[in-house]
Amino acid sequence: MIGVGFVILAGCGERGEIIVPVSGTVRLDGAPMAAGEVGFITFQPRAGRAAIGKIDPSNGAFTLSTNEAGDGVLVGEHEVTVSVNATGAGGNPISLIPKKYQEFATSGLNVTIDGPTDSLIIELEGPLKRHVKTYDPAALGDDPGF
Repeated sequence: MIGVGFVILAGCGERGEIIVPVSGTVRLDGAPMAAGEVGFITFQPRAGRAAIGKIDPSNGAFTLSTNEAGDGVLVGEHEVTVSVNATGAGGNPISLIPKKYQEFATSGLNVTIDGPTDSLIIELEGPLKRHVKTYDPAALGDDPGF
C-alpha cells in the first residue's frame, strides 16, 4: 500500500466529496515510464469514482483528473492501474508492461490519498516488452477522457 498524507484539503466534487490535486511519477524497475496512462478508482469512502492521468514521455510524470483536466482525485483509498500499449503483429494492441497492471483487480497497486501531493511515486516491476511492430506515444492522444 502506498500512502500519502497531507493536512491541506482543497476542492469539492459531487455530494460534498473532496477532490485534491495529485501528481507524481510512474517508474518501471526504477526508471521513469516513457508513455501510458494511470487510472485510479475509489473504493473507500465510496466505490466507483475514477480519475485518470496521461504519463508524460519526457519524465514519467502524471497529473490526475476526475471532473476536469488536472483537478485531482477524491480523498480516500484507491486501486490503481497503469497501461502502456503498442501495435503488435496483425495490428493488435499489446501491453508493453506486465498485463496485471492494466486491471484494478490484479494490479496490486493501492493508494491512500489524504490531501494534495505532487510527489506520488508508483513503482512497477518489469519486464518491458521491446519487440513490437510499432510504438507511437502520440497515438495515445491528448484527450483526457472527459
